[in-house]
Amino acid sequence: MAANLNGTFDITAIALKLIEITNGTVFLSILIFIVVTGYVLSLLLKSGIITNFIKYSEHRRRQRNKQIAEQEKLLTDEFLKEYSNELEYHIKASKLSNYLNVKNKDLDLLTYILSCRNKERAVRLYKIGQDYLDKDEAAGIYRLQPKYTEKRVKIHFWVGTTLYGLINLFGASPFIYLNYFKFKYRHETFTIPDSLYISILIFFIAFFVVSLLVLWKSMRPTAAKNFLEMEKICKDKSETDALDEAA
Repeated sequence: MAANLNGTFDITAIALKLIEITNGTVFLSILIFIVVTGYVLSLLLKSGIITNFIKYSEHRRRQRNKQIAEQEKLLTDEFLKEYSNELEYHIKASKLSNYLNVKNKDLDLLTYILSCRNKERAVRLYKIGQDYLDKDEAAGIYRLQPKYTEKRVKIHFWVGTTLYGLINLFGASPFIYLNYFKFKYRHETFTIPDSLYISILIFFIAFFVVSLLVLWKSMRPTAAKNFLEMEKICKDKSETDALDEAA
């Protein structure tokens, strides 16, 4: 039975039914994939690789803080007094770069990210779309590269999204055709080898990975555009001041 009087599901019966519907191969392939993935993750946790990576990240952050502290000491050095403005710039850039976890030490960029209402999202968008941004040195601001107009960004996104769907459809086509023929010739006796199901699954996974790469590439100009349109803290402050004055 699928359910008993207490309203609880019989998981075993459901699993057996699913195995029967899919000839067992697809279901078992997915189950094996999940088990193997879980096993690999458990090995990584037991081996300490993940823990060591976290420790290494913390160590790098401490090293950056140490470098910043050493840079601050240079401000009190009489021999470097004439470079105090330059040193202050680099110290500010280092501190903001460390705080925001952004490798770029351009103070104009870091100040812009800091001015965003949601700085975490701004950092994510910048890291995705940074290759599509150019800096206007005269104005000290970042813009989309000239060739990426608003229209082109939209086209880029929709082409990528369409290709994502088509690639996945193509990857799933062998499975669709196989089930179509199974349904069409359901009254005839024939067997489909398990190896064919496994090949179809591998085929789909390969095309799914390719589709993700295509979608990722198409989203990057949009991420750059959204980064430049982030809501600013100063905007909220000016609106609040305007409301206070009106009151």
